[in-house]
Amino acid sequence: MADIDAVVEVRRRGRPRSTDKDEAILSAATQLFLSRGFEAASMDAIADSAGVAKVTIYSRFPDKDALFRAVLEHKCQRIGAEQLLSGALGRTTIDALIEFGRRFVAQITSPDSLAMHRVLMAEGARVPRLPELFMDVAVNQVSGHVAEFLRRETEAGRLSVPSGGEIELAWRFLGAVKGKPHMCALMGLPPLSEARLDEHLAACAGDLVRAYPPG
Repeated sequence: MADIDAVVEVRRRGRPRSTDKDEAILSAATQLFLSRGFEAASMDAIADSAGVAKVTIYSRFPDKDALFRAVLEHKCQRIGAEQLLSGALGRTTIDALIEFGRRFVAQITSPDSLAMHRVLMAEGARVPRLPELFMDVAVNQVSGHVAEFLRRETEAGRLSVPSGGEIELAWRFLGAVKGKPHMCALMGLPPLSEARLDEHLAACAGDLVRAYPPG
């Protein structure tokens, strides 16, 4: 009997992880974090909403902080900042920055992102690790991808960003892009028209390239 149990255990451990369950957990966690806040969203409630056992969640995420981090990472993947590094081939620097800027604005002004912003503002003072997680996962990773793009463009002779200054410039670019579109979304004001958004993104990208021209 012991040998049979051992074989069953080995097979159980060798089963591929269910991506459907991963998606269900992340979806349930996202909705409960946004609707109830971080502290009020219990792991029991997330498990019930996802239709999985709580042990299934803990087998993937050791605690609620890790689950919150995974939710943030899942959201950041939609921005596609890493596509700046792989998708810039065949495009001008300005066109690559505009394309990224459009994805960035779409994500940060989405209902889920705005709700997450409000959760962080409401609970950040009581749970300081939440804004720390957000900075580490969302802000630093996205700005890091932009900084790496700027470094590579400089190496290719298409920009002249001083070595070591890429991350600060990435922050300034993201801040400029975020500016009015995000403020309008937060305040419930009408969004920029498509033409006005195109002008805004082109101006942000153009300002950067003109400030650090090739050579």
